[in-house]
Amino acid sequence: MDRRLAATCLTMFLVSFALVLFELLLTRLFGVVLFAQFAHLALALALLGIGVGSVAQHLWPELMPEDGLHRRLGQLALLQAVLTVVAVVAVLYLPVITQFETPPESYQERSSIKDDLLDPFWFAVLLPILALPFTAAGLAFSGVFQRLRKQIGVLYGADLVGGAVGAVVFLPLLGTMAGPDTVFPIILALAGAAVVLFWVVDDRKWLVVSGLVFGLSGAAMFAGMTDIEVLKVRNAAGYAEESVVHTRWTPLVRLSVYEAKRAELVLLDNSSASEIAKTDERIAELALEPNRALVYRFQEAGGRVAILAASAGPEVAVAQATGHYDIDAIDVAGDIFDLVRERYPNNPVIPYNDPRVNTINSDGRAAILHAEEPYAIIHMVHANLWSSAGLLSNAWSPSLLETVEAFETYLDKLEPDGTLAFGRGSQTPPLVRSAAQALRNMGMKRPRDHIAYVTGGATFMLVKKRAWTEDEVSHFRRLVAEYPKTHLVWDPGMDAEPPPNLFRGRVMTDDRPYLDDPGMVLRHLDRAMERATGADEEPLTALYRSVVIQCTFVLIAGLLFVFLPMIRRGPTELRGVRFVGLGLLYVCALGYGYLAVETVLIHELVLFVGHPTYAVTIVILAMLASSGAGSVLAGRVPQPKLLFALRVVLATVLALGAFHVFVTPGLLYGTALGLPLVARLALVGAALVPLGLVMGMPFPLAMRLLPDEAGGIVPWAWALNGWMSVVAGLATVLLSRMQGYTTAFAVALSAYVIALLLSGVLPKMLRR
Repeated sequence: MDRRLAATCLTMFLVSFALVLFELLLTRLFGVVLFAQFAHLALALALLGIGVGSVAQHLWPELMPEDGLHRRLGQLALLQAVLTVVAVVAVLYLPVITQFETPPESYQERSSIKDDLLDPFWFAVLLPILALPFTAAGLAFSGVFQRLRKQIGVLYGADLVGGAVGAVVFLPLLGTMAGPDTVFPIILALAGAAVVLFWVVDDRKWLVVSGLVFGLSGAAMFAGMTDIEVLKVRNAAGYAEESVVHTRWTPLVRLSVYEAKRAELVLLDNSSASEIAKTDERIAELALEPNRALVYRFQEAGGRVAILAASAGPEVAVAQATGHYDIDAIDVAGDIFDLVRERYPNNPVIPYNDPRVNTINSDGRAAILHAEEPYAIIHMVHANLWSSAGLLSNAWSPSLLETVEAFETYLDKLEPDGTLAFGRGSQTPPLVRSAAQALRNMGMKRPRDHIAYVTGGATFMLVKKRAWTEDEVSHFRRLVAEYPKTHLVWDPGMDAEPPPNLFRGRVMTDDRPYLDDPGMVLRHLDRAMERATGADEEPLTALYRSVVIQCTFVLIAGLLFVFLPMIRRGPTELRGVRFVGLGLLYVCALGYGYLAVETVLIHELVLFVGHPTYAVTIVILAMLASSGAGSVLAGRVPQPKLLFALRVVLATVLALGAFHVFVTPGLLYGTALGLPLVARLALVGAALVPLGLVMGMPFPLAMRLLPDEAGGIVPWAWALNGWMSVVAGLATVLLSRMQGYTTAFAVALSAYVIALLLSGVLPKMLRR
């Protein structure tokens, strides 16, 4: 490999590394300065920007000329670095939020205002600024792939491996510096690429400029790794930063200690708040809330307790106040445990200072699944999924805390006389139905004899593994009567028929962990388009508003990426070339299939791994890294065997994909669930390597199959490949919500079937 090709491969690696880091950084910043439901917009912005750059190269090929390619590539790397800094500063300082001067005092107040704080004008100004770094990268990728198409295997492989490394490095970086300061490693990588390129072409002027940027970004990164926050959040949506007395960025959330008038809160990003109970008086007040305290008064003390979504510890403190001390406190953003301990090391009331409280940083259901001993109580009070940590968990393991299979796990890990206590406000009835179905699956013929349901001041249910005794019913009724605003809807001692649909009806399962149907989706989409924000807005409406925004981006991008190149065909050298449309359909199928398969795999493996962050990281790492190796291997296939190899590869993708979704999870759960975390991660990574290897081959094989006269299609194909990845993200969410993950995966495999059927037209794309 000559020096220039080696420098280009390194640049593809570093540009992709920087691009993925920036995309992940945007998801984190959105969760703090905007709203966590906008985190998914980062993917749409990334692929839209890449597509714009690719289409620009397709329409104006002189942007990345064959002569002077490496110098232009170095200039684009520097431009991407500058645009990335500008984008991060814009996120932090543009007045996108309008009402931060009057922050709420509690999460209940905060939840009633949601994203009506968003200023539409400044938000519209912000979005194109954020897309510009991706546009520069898209121009670089498409130009290099077009000009060096014969070496696309190794170049595309470097791109994929760079993205994999970026995804893995992001989490450790957030453990060493504040979120906004992770922009400096991005600039360092891009400046380093520019230094190498200008050194190879012996351009001393640009070499000095890129060296200066490299040095400054390195110094800023070093400062960010100390206690200095070089770039700071100015406004967290809904909360004024002047009331924040301490911040800590973690791989999952930004934890902020917020001084409210009533009590101190720990904010997880900007949309979830958990109170720190620092005095006996405050704990006594919390014990007056039945959804927090009743189960601990109902169940005799002395057994093991698991509290899901324990956060800053109010439920843990209440449990201790009622005599329960052997407690597992579980939270998906478990860094909050250390924060509370460190800020109040000498406060005896803080539950996390008690050595009898065992803190577990994990998804709640995964922690119960891996528990070695049964529990007397498993308790969850309305786990909040609006923080970035919650959305990450909800994106890949949506409502898996509350499916039929989840309640089977909880009941299996419950002592014979133990009690489950779960509540999610108005969303509690589906939990009752899931628990009832779990009991039926375990052989209980009358679930109504096992469940009590309470509404009023708080809505929750209590579930026992066996039928309730008369003494338990009497005791429970006396406790409920002590809470004046609480209404007993059902307990096992009632003679009347239970309310309709309380124990039977639609339930959530692991394959379909949602209750959405097409009618419900259309209703929420309609409300979202009407912008019905405010206190009466349902959470799903806010979710579907983000879907509407992303769909708008997809439609605009589709019109731009498909029709504009068709109108302006002169510079593209594609006039008269046959089967252009079918060739583009082939790369669209690849773009859809790859991301959709990856999404379903993460969903299927999250419980085995034990934490959604680890599942996302190991699946992305294994898939991208092995796909990069597959791309390199694709570059070594002899030219006469390209079509045969492509068809074999696509058929192998179909077989391995089906095996991994339908067989691999069962094998792993059945044989290796008890292994240490590192071993489970290694098993998942090793299992996915063969699939990732073959999934990295279809794109470079196809580009090598193209006749020379069809080479101008490469930037256009790259744009549409990325655009279909956005479509795949949206479609997988909607399909899984309405039809389940099995259907979503069947559609993903169908995309590879389409690619297999179209593979034969690629070498026929000749000029008429």
